[in-house]
Amino acid sequence: HKMKGLLLAALGALGSLARYHFGGFVHTTANRALASEREFPFGALMVNTTGSFLIGLLAGSAGTGFLDTPTANLLAAGLCGSFTTFSTLCVDTQRLLRDRRPGFLAMNLALSFTLGPLAAWAGLTLARP
Repeated sequence: HKMKGLLLAALGALGSLARYHFGGFVHTTANRALASEREFPFGALMVNTTGSFLIGLLAGSAGTGFLDTPTANLLAAGLCGSFTTFSTLCVDTQRLLRDRRPGFLAMNLALSFTLGPLAAWAGLTLARP
């Protein structure tokens, strides 16, 4: 149990570092490329979509000859749980409301709640034997 806890903590650290660097890179690059005068939260959207795909892939692989269920659950909770960020989506929603940007708000919510489930479905589908 101690080793699982340490492994979970290490995976969590890796996931949070990946979220910080990957999300920041996507956010900065996309807004710069679009010359966005008022930034759109591309980083969190991409992190959550990618994480949904990975969790779908892990869930679909669990219990197969490729990956046992405890390992898949550990990777999903540790790595993907710290990589994805529902709380940032909630804060971005509040910021877009506060800044009176209803178009960006609607787009972010629509994309988040469309791309995330589609990505999870794609991961589950790809993992099917």
